[in-house]
This record gives sequence, C-alpha cells and structure tokens, in this order.
Amino acid sequence: MAETKNGVPAMIETLVADIRRILGEEPAGEPMLAALTDRLAPLARDTSWIVDELYETDANQGFGISVLHEEEDDGFLLETVCWEPGRGVAPHDHQTWGVVMGLAGEEINVDWRRLDDGAEPGRASLEQAGETVVTGGVVKTFRPDDIHSIRNDSDRPSLSLHLYGRSLAKTDRSEFNPLAGTVVPCPKRVRRTG
Repeated sequence: MAETKNGVPAMIETLVADIRRILGEEPAGEPMLAALTDRLAPLARDTSWIVDELYETDANQGFGISVLHEEEDDGFLLETVCWEPGRGVAPHDHQTWGVVMGLAGEEINVDWRRLDDGAEPGRASLEQAGETVVTGGVVKTFRPDDIHSIRNDSDRPSLSLHLYGRSLAKTDRSEFNPLAGTVVPCPKRVRRTG
C-alpha cells in the first residue's frame, strides 16, 4: 500500500480530493456537514489505514495530534487525535466548523451552553448541555461557536479523526473554566506534522 506523510496510506490523498470537491459543491451548513460525515464514514469501518504513529502522544498535554493534511491559504485541516487514558481538555470553541469521528477506543464529548452575552472580558458562564460517547464510527459535528470538552475515562487510548474548516493552529480560539467562570485564549497545541 503506497504511503504518504506520517506513514498514512495514499487513500488519504483521495479523501483530501473528495473533501475539496464537497466543499466546492455543498452550501455551508448542515448539507455540507452531512456530506463530509458520509465521506468520512468508511475510514471508521476499515481501520487498516491506521498506523502506530497515530497513537503517539505528548505527555505534557495528555494527547497527541497527527496532522494528515493541512490545506494552504488557511483552508481545511484533517488530523487524528489520540487521547491518553484519564486525560482530556477543558471546554473550548473552534471558531470554525468541525466533524469529529471516533476510530478506536472511547472518549466523552461534553457540550456546553454559554449563558452570558460575552460582554465582560475574561468572564463566561457555562452549563452542561449534553454528552456524547464517541466510539468507532460515532460522529460529532460542530459550528464555529459551539463549546465542548473531551475526556477519556477509559483505561486505554482513544483515537479520533478530526476535520476542521481551517487550521486551528492559526485560529484564535477560547478556552473556558466553568467552575471559575473565566474564558482565556485557547493554548496552541503541539501537533506532529511529519
């Protein structure tokens, strides 16, 4: 099987071409997210493309991000995230649309609702609004202002595929502390690109 960057099979190149086509054909919003979800689904059913390197993590952040493709000119981003057991991230937004699909293991995705109007800098009031257990083939979609947190409560790593409308490394996002009622800039994450 031909391989590309990060040891990922050439099927990712076909996936990238299909994502470009979908983004060019579908209107933004639900139809686009549905078409992207349909296109990603086969990657959860046949996981033979998943290589060991995608399970590498950064011990300081408790997860590992492997960039599979990043479009030029601030276009879409395709990556995998491996969550270490017992680790996760605080509530945050993406400031772009997103599609997350479980590949292996289990992670808890918690939706949060913002209760305040954002008028007071550095302050935010949140409440839990739902929870999804993301396992192989389960998909979660996001709009730019959606807020969610992730945790891996299991005793083994979990792996998920993430597709975003733009590079998160170049996007100013927010991270929330529901207990303290604060909001701060989201830290830039360590990403493995090759």
